[in-house]
Amino acid sequence: MKKFLSIILVALMATVSFEAMAQDKQQSRQKAKASIEEVTFVTTIDCKNCVKKVEANLPYEKGIKDMKVTLSDKTVWIKYDASKTDKKKLAGAINKLGYEAVEKEDPAQ
Repeated sequence: MKKFLSIILVALMATVSFEAMAQDKQQSRQKAKASIEEVTFVTTIDCKNCVKKVEANLPYEKGIKDMKVTLSDKTVWIKYDASKTDKKKLAGAINKLGYEAVEKEDPAQ
């Protein structure tokens, strides 16, 4: 009987522990989502090779989660973790590649 109660007690403690860990992970994900931001830069890219250069190098910058380079309107859209980088650093990374980067104004504002 003591063994049975011990097993039940251990199982109950494990369940409570797993639930607490799952809740901590969920809170961490919510915090991470809260710090995700987007920015669009108008750049001086002017050819397919420029696009390839930006696409090949920019993802290595700290905090970048997603990006899209569009040659037709010469823009670079970036989704990034604001707790790891900011707009100024991202513009600087584009400048380092040899292109100007000016934040595109949001037409909704």
